[in-house]
Amino acid sequence: MAAKFQKLKEELKSLEQGEVLSRPVAKKNRSNGLFQFGLSSPGWIKKILFAGFLGSFLLYAGANYLQFSDSPSVEDSVTAFQNWVNQPNEELLQGMGEWMEEMGYTDLSREELIELREQGVTATFTSRIRDLGYTDLSLDEVVKLRQNDVSSTFTAMMKELGYTLTVDELIELRQHDVTAYFTSNLHDLGYTDITKEELIRLKDTGVSTREAKAFIEQKGGELPSIEELIRYHISNQ
Repeated sequence: MAAKFQKLKEELKSLEQGEVLSRPVAKKNRSNGLFQFGLSSPGWIKKILFAGFLGSFLLYAGANYLQFSDSPSVEDSVTAFQNWVNQPNEELLQGMGEWMEEMGYTDLSREELIELREQGVTATFTSRIRDLGYTDLSLDEVVKLRQNDVSSTFTAMMKELGYTLTVDELIELRQHDVTAYFTSNLHDLGYTDITKEELIRLKDTGVSTREAKAFIEQKGGELPSIEELIRYHISNQ
């Protein structure tokens, strides 16, 4: 990968990780020497501005309610201000667009990039999933992974545990609340060949690894079948 893209990736990861806690400090305008606060303002400054705006507007609306029946509603004004506060960092958007283009997702508009971020899709997440072997992912598939809480960590751990899963299979596992931790614990108990379907059945039935361990101990260390585990769980309800 070209050096400039490696540098871009490192800078973008740093921006994405720090986006929630803080925005980049305000830049000084060279022409007039004043600080300009906008899309790149620190988060705490925008919160202060929002609180001041909300308090002032409520006082104004209360004082003028009877005189101005066609004045904008508090809800509409607050929503508009919140939309401004929540606008993504422009530097982050630009970096995301360049990185996504490098990965083959070309011609993404600013609005499309914002929509992707609202769905939880970042260039870092997309890159990590692709690095795990899912290089032919469409943007719709990336969005579906995020919507169904399929993280790159979960994907990597399931791969490490020996599972070769499609995008749809990853989504199906998470829809049934199967985690890599649950799967790993079952492997540790001796169920190293447990299938995706069996993992889902155990989760849907409510079988815990603690129950499985207790049942194995009752059987003197003998490994019960998945069917026996399910029957054991049901009989103890």
